[in-house]
Amino acid sequence: MNVAENTVAIVLAAGKSKRLGEPKALLHCGNQTLIEFIVKRLESIELKVIVVTNSVLEKSIKKSLSFTKATVLIPKNTNYRTGNVIAGLNICNNPGKILVVPVDRPGWSLNTIKHLIENNETSCPEYEGKGGHPLLICKQDLEILKKSPKDSPLNSLFSTKKINVNDPHLHLNIDTQDDIKLLNHFIDEFES
Repeated sequence: MNVAENTVAIVLAAGKSKRLGEPKALLHCGNQTLIEFIVKRLESIELKVIVVTNSVLEKSIKKSLSFTKATVLIPKNTNYRTGNVIAGLNICNNPGKILVVPVDRPGWSLNTIKHLIENNETSCPEYEGKGGHPLLICKQDLEILKKSPKDSPLNSLFSTKKINVNDPHLHLNIDTQDDIKLLNHFIDEFES
C-alpha cells in the first residue's frame, strides 16, 4: 500500500502577505511559482493536494496549478488558519491523516514528508531542537479539529509529537525580501 494513500495535503495559501508586500504563493521560483513548486513536490509522492486560498488570488493560483491535480478551495472566511484547515478537511473523503503545509514554510525535504506520513500520531518535524512544518494531523485528532472553533490556534487543540529530521532548510520562513533570497538558494540546491 502507498504510504500517502490515505493522507491529504492541505496547502495554506490564503494569507494577505502584509509583511512581504506581495502574495507569497505567487513568488517566482525559477520558472514556476512557489505554490507550483510546493504542489508538484507533494504530488510527486502521490499525495492528494488541496490548496486553500482567497478570492483575490484564486485566478492566479488556478493558472499556476493548471498542470497539477490539485483542488483549489476558497472558503467564505479565510481569516483564520484553523478555519482554512477545517475547510480543506471538510471537502476530503474521510482521510486517515492530513498534512498541513503553509505556503510560506517550504524548506522541508521529501524525506521529511515521507517520514512524517509514516507516523500514526499527530506530529511535526524537528531540526536542531526546534519544531517546524508541515504538521501531520492523524485520525483521532481530525475529529477534534472538525469540532473546534475556526479561530483556535492549531497548537492548542492537541499535542504534537516531534520527529527529529536532518533537514537544514526546515525553518525557512518567507516573510521578507531577504527570505526570498534564502528561498531561491534552497530551490537552487533542490534542483541541482
